Amino acid sequence: MSAKKRLPFIDIARAFAMLSIVLLHALSTSSHNAEVYRFLMCFNVPLFFVLSGLTFRVKENESFWQFLRTKFLRIMLPYFVWSLLFLIPYFIFGRETSTELSQSASFDLVGQLKSTFYGNGVAGAIKQNTPLWFLPALFSTEVLFYFIVKKIKQPKFQILTLALLVLVGFGSTLLLKEIYLPWGINTALQIGLCFYAGFLLKNHVEKLKLPLVLIILLTVGIVAYVFNAKENIIWSDYLYQNYFLSLLSGLAFSGVFIGIAQWIKQSRPLEFIGKNTMAILIFHKLFIVLAQTKLGTVSKLYANSNIALELTIAIAVTLVATLASIVIGLIIRKILPQLIGERKMV
Repeated sequence: MSAKKRLPFIDIARAFAMLSIVLLHALSTSSHNAEVYRFLMCFNVPLFFVLSGLTFRVKENESFWQFLRTKFLRIMLPYFVWSLLFLIPYFIFGRETSTELSQSASFDLVGQLKSTFYGNGVAGAIKQNTPLWFLPALFSTEVLFYFIVKKIKQPKFQILTLALLVLVGFGSTLLLKEIYLPWGINTALQIGLCFYAGFLLKNHVEKLKLPLVLIILLTVGIVAYVFNAKENIIWSDYLYQNYFLSLLSGLAFSGVFIGIAQWIKQSRPLEFIGKNTMAILIFHKLFIVLAQTKLGTVSKLYANSNIALELTIAIAVTLVATLASIVIGLIIRKILPQLIGERKMV
């Protein structure tokens, strides 16, 4: 797989991951779609980590400090800027919308600032915009894998590292159950395997579109999903029920979606969404909360009517939130692209 050429199927798979995350959040108040919610949750974060590993590379002569600076500007600068800016609308409207959504309405500015700089989204700590927990977790994962990629060259040692990551991930779910490390380090330890699996797929990703491989992955994913405890897999809160089954279903479904993306080959709408995932991640929750609280009768039907109507409204909200977020992102890209993790064009 070329390291430089942008491949359409990766953007298509990113679009699958991002749309599933937006739909997941859109369904958070739905009373009759718990199984859809649970299914989306089992694969969307692992899929993003696999794709991040698939596109991850370290330049030949790139020092750690050069790498760190690049990743900080691309990932953590947008995180800090928008985490702090979203404190303003949360301070103004948070109490009202939290009450309407039957959530805690407390606002402690000092506490929120501490949570923001600590960068761990467990238990909704980054209340002003909870999806932003993903960025510090991704940053920590990429920093960890800088050293792995630099130091491990032989395939047999890479496989050994893969096995060790499974053990470290499982161990950390036990040892760090009540210990939340800064900047999503828990996530880096516990589902870093997904990132590394993507990295190892670089030269073999075409095999995922083979029909037999897709059938095997789909079967494994369904079996792992069904046999896992019937509870939500909450990646941001490190709640996986059965860690191994959660990891297995996440990896298997990730392979399925990447394989499907390769079958599609090209799709301008999906590729466009895949190229704008940072803006969607940052802004989509704003529009979802508005839809859940400010649409009167529609908001009530959205929360409690029937499976079909709640899902239909959630899909509509997902599309609107996605498009609106992209528009905001395009405007920011023209003015100050660094705020969405992009370089300023010269």
